[in-house]
Amino acid sequence: MDELEGLFYDFGETAVEVHETNISGLIVGKSSKDSELFVPYLRAKVKDSPWEIRNLLRFVPIQKVVLTEVEEIRNCLLNLAKEKIINKGPVKILVEKRHTKLNKKDIIDSVGPHLNYPVNLTNPAWILLVEIIGKYSGISVISSEMIFSSMTEKRVSE
Repeated sequence: MDELEGLFYDFGETAVEVHETNISGLIVGKSSKDSELFVPYLRAKVKDSPWEIRNLLRFVPIQKVVLTEVEEIRNCLLNLAKEKIINKGPVKILVEKRHTKLNKKDIIDSVGPHLNYPVNLTNPAWILLVEIIGKYSGISVISSEMIFSSMTEKRVSE
């Protein structure tokens, strides 16, 4: 948790909130700054001083948080897709779930028919992301470069 807080402060964030979850190894953070700007910052940090990122293995920007209900997730995801997707590039719906009995297929089936974008599961331009942690779900519509993995970045920079 201290590492993420420190990275947020170095990034220029003044009101950092970082919390543990009931899932081992998973923490969540809230920033008043645009989380999509944090990913390029992390990439530069790994390139210039990789020793400063030891514990943060993955960072996923979340744009909205809703209750874990199919209708809530669908509505939020469709609204964000309308707002964020500026070209008609291919999309992928990615559902990562923890501590829920909700089925990934139910979410994908509720969203898919309402999308007017081509689908590409291996090389999407946009990821329609649903991160479920119990009764709350983080929702994002992000370009495929916005999911940060320190292990991948360290290999690339070597």
